[in-house]
Amino acid sequence: MSAEIYKKVLEDLNKGEEVAIVTKYNLKSKKIEKNAYKFDELDEETQKYANEAKEKNLIKNIQIDEDQNMLIEVFKRESRLIVLGAGHVGYHLCQFASKVGFNVTVADDRPYFANKGRFGENINVICDSFENIFKILNINEDDFVVIVTRGHRYDKFCLQHILPLDELRYLGMIGSRRRVKMMKQELIEEGYSKEKLANIYTPIGLEIGAVTPEEIAIAILAELIKVKRLGGVRDEKKSSKPNNSSEINKEVIEALATIENQKMTLVTVISTKGSTPRKAGSKMIVYDSGHIIGTIGGGCAEAKIIVDAANMAGTDDFKVELIDMRGEAAEEEGMVCGGIMTVLLEGI
Repeated sequence: MSAEIYKKVLEDLNKGEEVAIVTKYNLKSKKIEKNAYKFDELDEETQKYANEAKEKNLIKNIQIDEDQNMLIEVFKRESRLIVLGAGHVGYHLCQFASKVGFNVTVADDRPYFANKGRFGENINVICDSFENIFKILNINEDDFVVIVTRGHRYDKFCLQHILPLDELRYLGMIGSRRRVKMMKQELIEEGYSKEKLANIYTPIGLEIGAVTPEEIAIAILAELIKVKRLGGVRDEKKSSKPNNSSEINKEVIEALATIENQKMTLVTVISTKGSTPRKAGSKMIVYDSGHIIGTIGGGCAEAKIIVDAANMAGTDDFKVELIDMRGEAAEEEGMVCGGIMTVLLEGI
């Protein structure tokens, strides 16, 4: 397996492209072939399967005949979360959100708050005046935006620039009920849409009794995940269905893109049935040492796969394994989910 395939995936995703990895494998001949394509590079039949994958969990395993199979994985750029305000709540929200699959950008005009040294390499940081920030961001309807600036004046300034745009996937603003009510009334008097103001998530976050900046950040993140997975105001109008797709594990993809004489096995959940700890598309790397990156759900089932994968690491072999978490045997092993996972192991 070439690192170039995953380098291409990362490069195209960073350009905003949708990418499909097509893996053709023959269980009889033990031949496997893998390539990455932009959507417009796919032939008509493969594109049809890729579109079907997009409708489900971004992955589809097709049995072409008794021995030949084709696995199609669709990679989409992560949902963009824009955090306006780099204070304590904004900082913790960025850190937590980055870990659960958001492509995070934080913006503030204070250099001692908005800097790479504080936020780290995984967070995009913009330090500029709020007026210039909106020229840089190019906010679109697929974005999640959280307003947690240092004051009423800046919150209002941000809303004045966002409200004329198309309705966002999520727009939330921190603040007390009284303060928010006053600001909304000011904006209505200035001619801004009552309907759009009513769609702002405020008070922000799920009600969990949060007090500390970390707790408030978790409450906000919980609400973001709820909207992302179950839909929000905009999605209700479109009658959207729940989004159960697995997130791209950046660490796994980056490790695959920088293979340097390491012996490893790539483990991919290619299908699931019933209740399982992770959905199709979940990935894990297992090195010959037993060290892992990523997860397919933990527990006894993963432990067995890790042993098999470590033994396969450094080979050109592959195999498909079934993890059955039903019945007495599964209960004895402590696997109480009650579903079935089919997993593809590829030696590297």
